[in-house]
Amino acid sequence: MQRAFFNLLFVSLVVSLQACVAVNSAVVADTPGLKTLAAFPIGVAVNVASAGAGIQVSKERADLIGRHFNSLVAENSMKMSYLHPAENNFTFAGADALASYAHQHGMVLHGHALVWHSDYQIPVWMKNYQGDWEKMLASHVSQICAHFAGTVRSWDVVNEAIDDLHPAGYRASIFYEKIGKSYIEKAFIAAHAADANAELYYNDYNIEGSQGKLDFMLRMIDDFKSRQIPLHGIGFQMHVSSDGPGIAQIRKSFKAVADRGLKVRISELDVAMNQQRQFSTFTPAVAAQQKARYKAIITAYLEAVPPAQRGGITFWGLLDGDSWIGKRYQRPDWPLLFADDYSAKPALSGVAEALTGK
Repeated sequence: MQRAFFNLLFVSLVVSLQACVAVNSAVVADTPGLKTLAAFPIGVAVNVASAGAGIQVSKERADLIGRHFNSLVAENSMKMSYLHPAENNFTFAGADALASYAHQHGMVLHGHALVWHSDYQIPVWMKNYQGDWEKMLASHVSQICAHFAGTVRSWDVVNEAIDDLHPAGYRASIFYEKIGKSYIEKAFIAAHAADANAELYYNDYNIEGSQGKLDFMLRMIDDFKSRQIPLHGIGFQMHVSSDGPGIAQIRKSFKAVADRGLKVRISELDVAMNQQRQFSTFTPAVAAQQKARYKAIITAYLEAVPPAQRGGITFWGLLDGDSWIGKRYQRPDWPLLFADDYSAKPALSGVAEALTGK
């Protein structure tokens, strides 16, 4: 009798879970292309061409991207070591192919990133450079921007220059050590001189969650504004999780930048769900929590940033398996809008609901 009861209970739970999945599948199947729901760019980070994952070599990816996105950013192939591997050698072929693809499909291309401290992305020749660092860095920036003038609409000029743990606020990168904090503004000046039509962004992580880091950045951009340094917007990376930072802090951070008349981009959005390693599978309950989190973030962006200052929203990858999170932290996680079988997750409809005000 007891076994029969538990068997019946198990069947009921399975039926309930199947019904939940069916409902979610129906909802996301009816979700229109995200790009049709916003008056600003809706983007995705892509690989140029890698083992079937590149947009140009995967029909499934190309179809999904074409339906939902009208903006592209190269996850890696427009970073420093890819574009400028030797002092007198620029390699533009991969990035040019992506630019051509974007143009052919009526998509905006955002450049990421001209100057970044990460050791593996600084070319070896640059680490060993013995000449005039200011002149060298300005040449690096200006030659790349000039090459892509007219094809790249906006750039992350400097990426992650602020260290929230460093006493002085600025990260002790090789650029800071060789030039000082002025390398940041000099990079913006060089980029603007090479392509006056491109929108120029400072891009960083945790400025939506750390008040101290946000305040330091605001002082930097206030100083830039007072001296007419050509900075047009701020990119909030937004590698967030299901439990933080709080939406009130996120909204406040967006608004602080928007109040200064700058554009605001959500530049690298993903929502980690398994940061405590509490889940072994992506259940309907976890999916519902992720949907609500995505919806709340997009809603906060729309509430805090006036329409004319919305630089766009870019998701940092297409499929869950593409994400850097599982690889870096060696755990299962499901941070993006689509599962590895290309099926839409409830998070997609959460984004769509926020964009349409539902």
